[in-house]
Amino acid sequence: MGLIPKIRTKEKSDRYDLEIDQGPFKIYFTEKYATLQLIGDIMVGVSFVTGSILNFWQATDLYGNIAYLLGSLSLTIRPILKIIRKTWIYGMKKDDADSTTDG
Repeated sequence: MGLIPKIRTKEKSDRYDLEIDQGPFKIYFTEKYATLQLIGDIMVGVSFVTGSILNFWQATDLYGNIAYLLGSLSLTIRPILKIIRKTWIYGMKKDDADSTTDG
């Protein structure tokens, strides 16, 4: 039995699920990307709570500000990742391009 879990992506019709297998335990998450997004949201929350707690004491102000910065960067990256995930780029065939310009 290894220490590193086996992580697999399962394709179910129009969605991708995530399966994590570690010894006798198996965890199955539906909608892999939605699950990863929720994990990211939890990490943002933890970084802001950590920053708030660390700013109570002057000796840990720097670490609190770093936690706030990491949380803010995570909130900025999140919508960028959503846009990338929902964007598809296709190449056009030359025949298709010519037919649209003939009018």
